[in-house]
Amino acid sequence: MTEIDVQLLAQLRTWNPWWQQGREGIDRYKDPSYKRELYTNICNQYKDGNQIVSIIGMRQVGKSTLMRQVIKNLLDSGVDPKTILYISFDDPFVRVKYDKKKIFDIIVEIFLQGLIQEDLDVYKGTLYFFLDEIHQLPNWEKTLKTYYDRSFPIRYMVSGSSSIQLQSKNKESLLGRISEYVLWPFSFREYLEFHENKDKQIQGVIQEAREVFTKYNTTFDIHTIYESLQDLYKKAFVWSKQPIQSNLQKFIVCGGFPRAWQQLDFISRQRILWEQHVGKVIFEDLVQVANIRKPRDLEFLFTYIIENNGKEVKLGEMKHNLNIHWETLDRYLSYLIRTFLIFRVERTKTKRLLQKRRSGNVKFYLTDVALRNAFYNRTEDVFFDSEEMSFIAENLVCTAIERWLRGPKKEEQVSFYKDRSGEVDFIFKGPNNITPIEVKWRSDMPPLKTLLKLETSWSTTQSLLITRDQELDLRGGRLSIPLWFFLLCF
Repeated sequence: MTEIDVQLLAQLRTWNPWWQQGREGIDRYKDPSYKRELYTNICNQYKDGNQIVSIIGMRQVGKSTLMRQVIKNLLDSGVDPKTILYISFDDPFVRVKYDKKKIFDIIVEIFLQGLIQEDLDVYKGTLYFFLDEIHQLPNWEKTLKTYYDRSFPIRYMVSGSSSIQLQSKNKESLLGRISEYVLWPFSFREYLEFHENKDKQIQGVIQEAREVFTKYNTTFDIHTIYESLQDLYKKAFVWSKQPIQSNLQKFIVCGGFPRAWQQLDFISRQRILWEQHVGKVIFEDLVQVANIRKPRDLEFLFTYIIENNGKEVKLGEMKHNLNIHWETLDRYLSYLIRTFLIFRVERTKTKRLLQKRRSGNVKFYLTDVALRNAFYNRTEDVFFDSEEMSFIAENLVCTAIERWLRGPKKEEQVSFYKDRSGEVDFIFKGPNNITPIEVKWRSDMPPLKTLLKLETSWSTTQSLLITRDQELDLRGGRLSIPLWFFLLCF
């Protein structure tokens, strides 16, 4: 090998400390022991499936950590440490020293020479490749397709902070060869489990909530849900309601982003939330990948959505207010959705329009409400602002539903209903039923005339009312559930 090859091999050893230290080598990364709820599915798919595993999602939600946790699982299972290759293509040594178009082939060659000492064509075992920040490589998808189609004994996991590029490439060159997983910011249940890891009662409630969720994950039958939740609600109410609500206050301003949790002062936390999860996406990722020429316009659109969070918006008025062309507006909205910054919920007027809901009247919600609170510089005191919390509560519910909808092979849909008399926040269309969902953050419950009208006119058998603090209750087909408990279960 040449001198520069020796340098690269040394760099590979630094990335892969388990080559020399075995199982203990993975501990050098000092990753948390907590595992995200998606971990088991991803780990099993990687170990037992035959497709490339792709992890996409927002910046700094734990994609690289999850990769290394899968590596740890392999090591614990007795896999030879020298067969596991982890690479971060964002490393400056790689980006500066080598031709980006050739670096993957170079790394594989050096890995084979220095560790495996066999050619891929004759190697009889299995190799495990973990390719982080892979979007840094030009035409990475074509390179992987070449390796994959030659049936080399390699399992691949890829990830990157530029999820918009990974999504588009996944659907193009790697169609049928790749399993894609979205790693969202921490849900409230995950946040609670992470922060209350020493409270056995809360941990027990969380585990039971997760088990209950799997029961109605496919049917979403309100009556089954209620039967499953009654005992759990009593336990949670007696043992854990106060700490759960206390954590909820923190969650709505810190969000599901671990790096924001680590900030000890308010200003640093707000800056991290905005710069890392909004600024870098708009001014770096999208400028690079989508060739955005006026990123300030895109940032202005995002702040416009924040200011109208959860409100019905007419796209024609949005176009006029922002002074941009239709094509630009549609493209920018697509970018914000594909980078996981926002959700778009369409309006429906009648039951039969649920199948075709796209119109000029929509609502937008943020993927994480902490971004709204970072924009407005709100502290935990926002929890006691009833007007602001009405928007936040509705957004939290939307986020929970949308994350659930976007799981593997999901066919459910969500929209909102509005007619001359009023509106219903969400209409959830599952495979077997339609569920109107209303969110009310107030101490007194007003007459729910539009919800009642919709239940009657559509002949729905069930509906969901998410409240500020009313007891869990089922009357007729309407399930009332307090927000803190809803978020615990979803």
